[in-house]
Amino acid sequence: MFRTPEYSRMNRIIVTGTRIIFTCILIVATCLASGCLIPAESASPAMSPPPSFSGESRVQYGGTSVAVAFERNGISSSSPEAKEQFLQGLTLLTQYGRYNESLLYFDAALALDQNFTEAWVAKGVAFHNLKRYDEAIRSYDRALALSPGDAGTWHLEGVTYADAGKPERAAECNRRAAELDPRYVVP
Repeated sequence: MFRTPEYSRMNRIIVTGTRIIFTCILIVATCLASGCLIPAESASPAMSPPPSFSGESRVQYGGTSVAVAFERNGISSSSPEAKEQFLQGLTLLTQYGRYNESLLYFDAALALDQNFTEAWVAKGVAFHNLKRYDEAIRSYDRALALSPGDAGTWHLEGVTYADAGKPERAAECNRRAAELDPRYVVP
């Protein structure tokens, strides 16, 4: 049987395409088995933006918007469920700016572990970015009661006091942060 050059090229493309599909299936199966890929029903919002949330309020302009990051290995809670809630809230807070929705996850994490310092800090950041400064300060105070030597939390509280129009309190927090860590020295 005589085959045209187009047929041979198409056959190679199909074979190549089949190899690519097989390779992709193999990679996905390997990732699922090793835990590097999360099944769709538990996928974090990092895959695609979450749908619009009717109760979500938009951040007003003005003041300072703050951010926070934590090392996954440095998360202090011993509760795996609390950590999971915290990480979901942190994703909404840091990747999507979904501050109200992130608060629900931080509250769930804190319901499981009231001594979860990072959840108190992240909750404070969400409140700050919503311009709810008094609630942010209360969250930072809870975190500082658990970890008084955390310069980053002192700094965040200082930023919040400054945005709330309380420069004396902001200066005190910034002084405490600088005493604990010279990287927080304000010129």
